[in-house]
Amino acid sequence: MYSLRLHAERVTRYLRNYPDLSRQARVKLFANLHSDLRINGDFYRSDTERRLAPGSNCFWYAILIKDDEGDGRIRQFSFIVDDQHAVYGVVLVEFVQIDVGA
Repeated sequence: MYSLRLHAERVTRYLRNYPDLSRQARVKLFANLHSDLRINGDFYRSDTERRLAPGSNCFWYAILIKDDEGDGRIRQFSFIVDDQHAVYGVVLVEFVQIDVGA
């Protein structure tokens, strides 16, 4: 199990200030992100196809969230996660990109 850290500006602040995303969707996103990466981090870390480049400290991770309490749209949140400190039990979410569907 890992301790999950989110980059304060590029991830936490960005998601908290993202327009058109309801509070409930934000809570669902943070809860899923924390529970999945903390518990299943080794699964994602060991998948070489998720690495940004061979030997990279970073891998990608994505979550789909439907904003039922907001506009009802589905959003894909794609994250870049740095695991260089995983040996100490810490992974850092460095970046997030949001793609909006129907």
